[in-house]
Amino acid sequence: MKTGLTRILPYAAILLVTLTLIWIDRPFWIQLAIGVAITAVTALAWDILSRTGQVSLGSAAFFGIGSYALALFEPLVGLALAWVAVVVVCALAATLLGLLTLRLRRMYFAIATLGFALSMQVLVVVFPDWTGGAGGIAPPVLAGGDPRWQLALIGLLLLAAAGISDLLLGLRFRPAFFMIRTKPELATASGVPVVRMKIFAFIVSGVLIGLAGACYGGLYGYVVPTDVFTTNWSVLPLAIATLGGMDTTIGPLLGAVVLKALEEVARSTIGGTGYQVVYGAVIILFVIGMPQGIVGLLRRGRGLLARSGTAKKKERERHA
Repeated sequence: MKTGLTRILPYAAILLVTLTLIWIDRPFWIQLAIGVAITAVTALAWDILSRTGQVSLGSAAFFGIGSYALALFEPLVGLALAWVAVVVVCALAATLLGLLTLRLRRMYFAIATLGFALSMQVLVVVFPDWTGGAGGIAPPVLAGGDPRWQLALIGLLLLAAAGISDLLLGLRFRPAFFMIRTKPELATASGVPVVRMKIFAFIVSGVLIGLAGACYGGLYGYVVPTDVFTTNWSVLPLAIATLGGMDTTIGPLLGAVVLKALEEVARSTIGGTGYQVVYGAVIILFVIGMPQGIVGLLRRGRGLLARSGTAKKKERERHA
């Protein structure tokens, strides 16, 4: 059971780290924090969808759609409405994909979403007059190019994603999501609006990933299809949520921090492209050794400590 302190701890940590880095203004740490925050948002969004039993490999599609929507709409409607367009376009794409894949489960659903992401990359390349083709496109630079304000904005997005994740873990949504994931027939018979809930989770997840993609595109003011539609943005959220602990808010946050730290250590000690092999092997070992993720490991440790304390108390009572 979560206490008030454990509920606010992730939000306090995000605020403290963000404000501290803005204050000390160290470029390396600010860039590292921006990377962690963007990947954490995508992992939280992926986890929200997985709570309905839908394991998506299409996160890259929404990541790219978000960055391209911002770039395409900003010259037409201005910056503020372009961000609204990012939300609307991602929500429409999520609704369409959700309706098309509604009856698919497990690997069939995963393959369909992966196909959607790959198709989006091809569509962007074959319509160069609108999208810039393989040469890429230039979205507006985020926060005037100031890394400190970029971190502040992405930190706010991360706070919003964590808040939405916690809201969907509450009593209003969690039991319905759990029943849809484990016993969909029973959920339907019990009056749970299965279709509406699945589409809702798809929209929330797609919009959050799209906003993360728009922020990513605005970091440098330039993106290419192979950068934002790459399968890396489909696999990374899955790996982070699995490593940190699924069906939680703190899990994807911890997973993003640990995975980014592993990447930096592997890059600095091995270098070149070889670090990616070691980095991937370490991730596999982590997932095999901790099937419940970091959160599961912490829960087991807390359970062992509690049992040890109870045993010592009984031992003292016997000798009293």
